[in-house]
Amino acid sequence: MANSEMQDMLICKPRFLEKGPDIQTKLQMSINYAEQDEQQERQGPSVYEKYAEMQEYFCPLDQLEGLLKTHFSNGLQSEEASKRQQSKTLDVSDWKMFIKELNLFAFDLIIAMIISISLAIYGSENNLEFSGEEIITSCLLLIVITITFVMGYQQRKKSQYAIQKDNEQTITVYRDGKMQQIQVQNLVSGDICVIEEGLLIYCDMRVLESSDLQIQMNQDVTQAVKGSQIFCGSLIRNGSGKAVVIKTGSSTTLAQIQKRQGSKVLQKQLILFQQIMTLIALFVIILVIIWSGVMSDKDSSEVFAYGFRVVEQVIIAIVPVGLLVIVTISFQMAIRRLAKLKFLIKDAESIETLSEINCLCIGLNEVITTKNYTFNSFHDCKQLQYECGKRNSIHLYYCAILTCNHDNLDGTEKSLIDTFKDDSTENLIKNAKYYVNGIQYHLPFNSSKKYSLSIVEQDGKYYVYIKGAPEIIWSYCNQTLFGKIDIQQTQQFNEQLINQCSKGLRSIGFAFLEILKEEDLKINENDYDFNKQNFVYLGTLYLNNSLNEQTIQIFQKLQHQNIKLVIITGEHAETARVICKKTGYYQNPTIVEGHQLYLHVDDQQEVTRLSSVENKLGNWCSQQEIVFARTSPEQKLSIVKALQQQNYKVAITGEGLTDLGAFRQADISISKKHGSQQMIINSSDLVLTSSKQTFLDSYYAILEAKRAVNNVSKSIMLCLSSNTAMILALFVYCFLGTPLPFSQNLMLLTSISVDLILGISLAREELEYRIPNRTNLFLFAILIIGCIEAGGGLMASFSAYRYFGFNLQNLYFTRFQSVYKVGLNDTYSPDINNLGNTYLPDNCQYNDEMVNYQWSSPNNTIDTRMIFVKCGVCTELQIQNGYLQDCWNTKYEYPDCLINNNYCYTAKASDYASSCFFIVLVLSQCINYFALRTLIKSYNNTKINILAIYGLIISLLLLPIIIYVPGIQWVFQTASMPWELLGSAGLPFCFLLLATAETVKWLLRTYVGFQIL
Repeated sequence: MANSEMQDMLICKPRFLEKGPDIQTKLQMSINYAEQDEQQERQGPSVYEKYAEMQEYFCPLDQLEGLLKTHFSNGLQSEEASKRQQSKTLDVSDWKMFIKELNLFAFDLIIAMIISISLAIYGSENNLEFSGEEIITSCLLLIVITITFVMGYQQRKKSQYAIQKDNEQTITVYRDGKMQQIQVQNLVSGDICVIEEGLLIYCDMRVLESSDLQIQMNQDVTQAVKGSQIFCGSLIRNGSGKAVVIKTGSSTTLAQIQKRQGSKVLQKQLILFQQIMTLIALFVIILVIIWSGVMSDKDSSEVFAYGFRVVEQVIIAIVPVGLLVIVTISFQMAIRRLAKLKFLIKDAESIETLSEINCLCIGLNEVITTKNYTFNSFHDCKQLQYECGKRNSIHLYYCAILTCNHDNLDGTEKSLIDTFKDDSTENLIKNAKYYVNGIQYHLPFNSSKKYSLSIVEQDGKYYVYIKGAPEIIWSYCNQTLFGKIDIQQTQQFNEQLINQCSKGLRSIGFAFLEILKEEDLKINENDYDFNKQNFVYLGTLYLNNSLNEQTIQIFQKLQHQNIKLVIITGEHAETARVICKKTGYYQNPTIVEGHQLYLHVDDQQEVTRLSSVENKLGNWCSQQEIVFARTSPEQKLSIVKALQQQNYKVAITGEGLTDLGAFRQADISISKKHGSQQMIINSSDLVLTSSKQTFLDSYYAILEAKRAVNNVSKSIMLCLSSNTAMILALFVYCFLGTPLPFSQNLMLLTSISVDLILGISLAREELEYRIPNRTNLFLFAILIIGCIEAGGGLMASFSAYRYFGFNLQNLYFTRFQSVYKVGLNDTYSPDINNLGNTYLPDNCQYNDEMVNYQWSSPNNTIDTRMIFVKCGVCTELQIQNGYLQDCWNTKYEYPDCLINNNYCYTAKASDYASSCFFIVLVLSQCINYFALRTLIKSYNNTKINILAIYGLIISLLLLPIIIYVPGIQWVFQTASMPWELLGSAGLPFCFLLLATAETVKWLLRTYVGFQIL
């Protein structure tokens, strides 16, 4: 536990708990214990310790001027300020966001693009047939990589702009010896700024000059003097001065202590998948290069060129190229849907975290309505005013009005003012003198101290008005308007407080203290040394409020989604209990009060970190119905930690800087655009942009995030299926030596067209509240769907080869096989000795050079029966023509060609086979889309997805364009298909895919044993 947290917990402890040693002794003992604790648990220095070593924060001002290379009187030169601004923009913003878009898949694609460009250059210089195809491949890869990076980068920039556009605050700086106005975002280290009342600080500064300068940070107001530090997030409450900027942007203290979210579940699974696929690719690559070197007689440079081409094909087949764009676009669509629902999320990464939230921590104010309060005090508010009037006391009126934060009234304070106001209220607010020694003292409600306070000067006297938790206010008082407070009155007060709160009423206590002499007001950095036991108690107001209209409905939905709701409130325990029961979500909630979470000091004056207290907090957090009452912001942080230790993904809500610790710890932080401090908005992951929203509405953002992540999982399954089919086809190509079932450009085309279009269409599907484990889904996509698609594609491909006169055994190990040369005009003739190949001598004594055969251009017109030959016994036809011995025979038995054209028994059949594989893959992916629209329900129970209809139409229209348009045929190595070859052999596998998917869904819906998946 950090020293500051330990200190706050002890200082904020209620007075009736402070027994034993004095507060200074407790604090020193606490710090000593915390230091021992940190030495045991932490190896490296903390952020604060690192900052303690930075000279800019603590060195004398005369040294600081040289360190920052600035001039305290004239400021920076404009040219130097511009240089620092450019350096800050590049280092802190753009480059970091750009690097964030890199991942293992992106690196793989970059490697493939480099290989493709290299092969295109090498092929052009050596007149190799694949150079043209490699140029197209490199262009396609460049387009995919550019789109992915640019879209991700732009989304981060848009998120930054959406937050910054509401912050157009300007500040006066000295540059070139002159004063000028600039936006706070353009401040750089070394700028000399004029600071004045109302300014919100967005950087770390050191004070150079001050005039009654008051700074508020975390609700505490401190006096700033020359040399003082002003940290990012501070508010100038009063006075003016000059300060020098020492740190900006991500270098400030506040930015450095911001939370750093770990990898999400989906990210971890994708990273694991990337690593596995990369290892497989490396293994295949090594084997292919070795195989190519062993099986080929060509020179080493050309062998390795073909080997690296296979490396490129392996990368393209293994990396789901379209997935990078799909995930980016899908999350952008989710961000837009959230914007329509009046939610602003900072980046796409937070969407996944938001989808995993299973614990939502909110305040009680979000459960009840902030309108139409009714008041009860001694059963009626007016009666309290009447009683005060009888005692000639106007202090209740002053206390109710003057302790309100008129710059930012909440619902309760608005109702108070409406209740107490009269004709003189506006003049009272306008003319109130909140000054002591020329310094303004008005403390808005402090969550730690549980009261708001104002010190007002009237007629030469000073009055301290406090308003807050009645039991805290009562503990500061020794009398009421009716007389001295004794033990009996205290008991009656407590009984009445519990009695009224047990009716679900919220309570506010009022008290005042009259001080005659200004010197009796010893005020030092918000620590008020006047005797707090001498206050006069004015009375208690009880607020009767109703539930928010949507509370019960949202609570039921939270319960249905298994999202745990934790109420963390500053209200009285009994009030919290009754209001929570009214929601119907809580039956018998466990109420834990803030004082139960403190450290204890025993009679031997030794600080003991009671493990039982921590265990109790863990046990409390493990309960389904738990409410924390009368808590402080520091305790909010401890509660979040305890919930996370119970394996909850926690979303926390907050509005003030005191919530920054809990924001930093929680998995998701949520604030409001209207009502939250700007630094909290900047630090939060999700912002509610409508003034009508409550934090309970965050439930809808969680559902939308779940929808987005579930649909992205479906898109991943879609991509994994086609990639598995391509990988298996590539394995057949590499290890069985068959022709490549389809070209690498067709691989890319499938990923960036069909997979991309259908994957984006899946982003529009409705939310399924219960889906199987993602790992099981991905395995199902790889091991079942991918294998079925590969089987269909290979069956169609080999059917095409059979159509052109090739048996399957004719294709084994023909890649890089050494064959005989053949003349360009040679025609196959089975009745002559050399089979029509003029390079083959009649005596079977071949002395010319052998060549390696490639199933690609320019060999497409060569009849393979003339080159895959061996010398042996003459056939009957050859004997009839006078050849008796040492005749050339075909190596393989060739079946009859089923088509009458010039492409029978030629490598042109590979283009038809590639087209068949592509047709089956596209059709199976369309069927796969229908199967993946739902993961539990049957696909025919889904709503119409207009985007999906367009996607299917575009995907199916691609088939005739790719197959029948002549120029495109050359690019993707396809051929005009006869109707009988349009994937008919692979179509049964498409229907098998749909039947398999629907059977698995039916099993998941029907049998409990399958539901554990």
